[in-house]
Amino acid sequence: MQRIKDSVIHLPLATLCVGLAGCVSPQHPVVTPLGNGYEEVAHPTRASMSQPETIRISFLCRAPNGKITLIWPSLYGVGEVINGDVAIFVGDKAYVSSDPNDPRGMKPRLFAVRSPALPLHITDEILWRWSKATGKDFTKAGQFFILATPEEMNGQLNVELEFYTDEVDWPDKSAILLDWNRVADIMREVQEKGPVHKDLRLGAPFIGK
Repeated sequence: MQRIKDSVIHLPLATLCVGLAGCVSPQHPVVTPLGNGYEEVAHPTRASMSQPETIRISFLCRAPNGKITLIWPSLYGVGEVINGDVAIFVGDKAYVSSDPNDPRGMKPRLFAVRSPALPLHITDEILWRWSKATGKDFTKAGQFFILATPEEMNGQLNVELEFYTDEVDWPDKSAILLDWNRVADIMREVQEKGPVHKDLRLGAPFIGK
């Protein structure tokens, strides 16, 4: 198992220019192998010639026969954990925003995937287990949650959680440590619950809420 360090420039979706009219042709993408067929691809592009170049990082898997599966179009940029054929990653995910100028805002959410299957959105399952372990309210955990950062720790998956709230009895940061059997259980639960969704902005298919 390995924690994948940032080997190319990682930027959140605020820098993403994809599917927007007026984008000029991007430069050649840069591919970074991560192990077990998983790869990051850096896509440089510009909204116009007068604006600086931006980078979008996509996540894909290359099978032994050369077939490429796009897993997620835009990574948030905190690194991935690869364990055998399973990858844990943080992707930009759209949500309905109250901002009239950006009705579909983006936020980082935690996913698991066993390519070529669809990625599984596991954020709620991780927060539920953390809430159960700490005695915190699960509903509040979902409201206060802002970021999950996966990393390998002693052969297990450690997920660092960050929250934003004014409540004095709520941590800004916490963590949950999971062995890979528990990760497999989480993936199975999400897979069984379904259904398949498409991201509101990226159009990427996934399973989970």
